[in-house]
Amino acid sequence: MARITIEDVAARAGVSPTTVSHVFSGRRPVSEATRDHVRQVAVQLGYRANAVASSLRTQRTNTVMIVLPDLTNPFYPVFARGVQDTLRTSGYHTLIGNTDSREAEERALLEDAMSRRVDGVVFAGFWVAPDDLLVLTDAGVAVANLGQGTGPVDSVLSGDIVAVSEMTSYLASTYGSEIALIDGPENTMVAQARADAFLRAAPGRHEMVSEEFTREGGRRGMRRLLDGPYPPRAVFCANDLLALGALDVARERGLDVPGDVAVAGYDDIEAASLVQPSLTTVRNRSYDLGVASGELLLGRMTGEYDGDSRTVVVQAEMVIRESA
Repeated sequence: MARITIEDVAARAGVSPTTVSHVFSGRRPVSEATRDHVRQVAVQLGYRANAVASSLRTQRTNTVMIVLPDLTNPFYPVFARGVQDTLRTSGYHTLIGNTDSREAEERALLEDAMSRRVDGVVFAGFWVAPDDLLVLTDAGVAVANLGQGTGPVDSVLSGDIVAVSEMTSYLASTYGSEIALIDGPENTMVAQARADAFLRAAPGRHEMVSEEFTREGGRRGMRRLLDGPYPPRAVFCANDLLALGALDVARERGLDVPGDVAVAGYDDIEAASLVQPSLTTVRNRSYDLGVASGELLLGRMTGEYDGDSRTVVVQAEMVIRESA
């Protein structure tokens, strides 16, 4: 049986072979209706794109790597889904790399992306600076960088500086000036940015501790604060996993939340609305951040945009529930 070719699909679909090629390569935009029609015809005819031959010919792999710090944090799978949903319709496949929030793993995955000749990288790291991502763009790899401020590569921000300031001010005005922050690991860019925003907005006496961005980190941080010389009246946690750990310790010690100590988080993962008391937090629109990252990559990978680095801000907002 003769192999079905692009020309066969084009003739049956009533489009040019070039259009069929664009549908399967993702190199040029094709209308959704045309893309769906061509793919339906391809399935009917039994056509299978030869990905290896195509990548050798075009020097593209139609593959994007998403570098994430912690797949066990519910924020990041939702973010990755936003990226994947955006890229899938243009024929791109995604690889997931988990770094366990380690600098060495972040750098190793950048090397891996280069060796795999991926077309794009969505980078959500804690340690590698935006300038270090130029090694990818210099090699022709599109990059979208999540949450590390503006820089030499395309960036997607969550508006966390404003949101952290607003939540800090809310806690201080509601519960008094004795507030504290449980932040992420020291010297990571995300943690430093949120600490700076907290310090600018926090009045009077305040405490601050740094832990890993995990539930266990939140437990350790809450114990350190409660056992310190100035137990806080309200605790702001730099992500929701930290806040869930803080709630665990408050429960262990028989403290009423928010009567004895208020607790707030950041991200608004699904568990935030399910715990008791439900968690006051900042809604960090993870899926929308993923969509924005995917759209920035598509602009670069399809050649629609070839200018200076861009920054997209997806605004965050406070969600007041029972814990604060």
